[in-house]
Amino acid sequence: MIKKITAALFFVLAGTSALAAQTDSSMPMVSGVVLMAPHQEGSWSFGLQANYLEPDTNYKYFHTVLDPSFDDSNIAYTVGSDYDWGWGADISYHFPGNGRDVNFAFTQLNTSHSDSAVDPTKGFQIPLFNGTFIRVEQSGKHSAEVETNYNSADLTFGQLIMVGQRLSLHPFAGLRYASIDYKAKTQADDSYIFLIPSDFNPRAELNVKDDSTWESDFQGLGPRFGSDAEFNLGRGFSLRSTLGLSLLAGEIDIREKRSRKDRTEIDFFFGTVIFDETTNTDNKIDTNTRVVPEADAKLSAMYTTYVDNGYTLSFEGGYQVTNYFDAVQNSVMSTQDTSTQYTNYFIQGPYARVQLDVA
Repeated sequence: MIKKITAALFFVLAGTSALAAQTDSSMPMVSGVVLMAPHQEGSWSFGLQANYLEPDTNYKYFHTVLDPSFDDSNIAYTVGSDYDWGWGADISYHFPGNGRDVNFAFTQLNTSHSDSAVDPTKGFQIPLFNGTFIRVEQSGKHSAEVETNYNSADLTFGQLIMVGQRLSLHPFAGLRYASIDYKAKTQADDSYIFLIPSDFNPRAELNVKDDSTWESDFQGLGPRFGSDAEFNLGRGFSLRSTLGLSLLAGEIDIREKRSRKDRTEIDFFFGTVIFDETTNTDNKIDTNTRVVPEADAKLSAMYTTYVDNGYTLSFEGGYQVTNYFDAVQNSVMSTQDTSTQYTNYFIQGPYARVQLDVA
C-alpha cells in the first residue's frame, strides 16, 4: 500500500518543480486551464501536529547454547516494533504579493520497544573418558530493548500556484536537518551447573551477566524540495497530498558498550571456592561521513472554516510515510559479523493536524 501511495503522489506532483520556475502570474496551458500565482496579503500560519507512527526497528538478538547436540548453537529472539506518539509544529509567513511563503517545521519522535525470553532448564551430558561424563544444567533469561530518537527541522520557501478553480500546487525548496539516534540494549543472565558423578560429587556453578549496548547516531544537513497538492471539494473540504525529497550529508557515529560479570562457585568436600570477574568495555567502533537520501509522502483530508475576520482554522487528518535510506548501522549483536551493513530508518502511520491562519 505504501508503494502505491508514494507512486500516486509522485505522478500527481512530478511536474510541480517546472511550474515553480515560472515568474509570470498566469500562464495558459494547452488544455485551456490557467495557472495563476494568486495575489495575497501578508499573513501568518501556525500548525500543530500529532503523529502516531511505527518505526521499522525489528531487532534480532542471539543466545548461545552450550548443548553440543544443537546443530546451530545460537537461538534468535526478536524485538518487534509498535506505534508511538510523536509531535510536530510549524510556522509560515506568506509574503504580500504573488503567493510566496517561507516555512519552518520541526518533528520529533522517541520510541522504545522491548522483549524478553526465559530459557527453560536444559540438561545434557558431555563425555570425558573411561565412561565418565559431566552433567550440565543450563538456564537463563534474555531481554533486549531498542530505542530511537528522531528529530527533523525544515526551512523551506514555497510558491502557491492555482490550476483552474479547484486545484492548487505548492512547490517548495530549502534545507532539512535530521538526527537519528538508534540504541539497542541486550541483557543476558545465564546459569550453568556442572556435575561430575563421583564419590565426592564435585559441583561447579557459573553465573554470567552480560549487558551490551550498541549505538548508531546520525546527524545530517542537506537540500530539500517537493510539492503539496490540494484539491478543493467545496464547502470547506479538500484533499491534500505531499511528496518531499532530501539529500543529507553528515556523520554517523557507532559505539559499543559492554559489561560482563562472571561468578564461579566450586564446591569441594572441604568447602566452596568463589571466583568473581568483571569486564567493562566502551569502544568507539567507527565515525564516517555519509550521504543519506530521504523521501516522505502524505495523503490527507482537510476541513477549513473561517473563525472571525482575518482568522481561519483548518483541521487535517491523514497518513504519512518517511524513509531515510541506509541511515542506521546494524549491530554485530543483531546481525552477527555484519557490522558494516546499513539499514533504513522507516516510519509510517496516521497523523492529525490543526492550523491557524492569521491575516
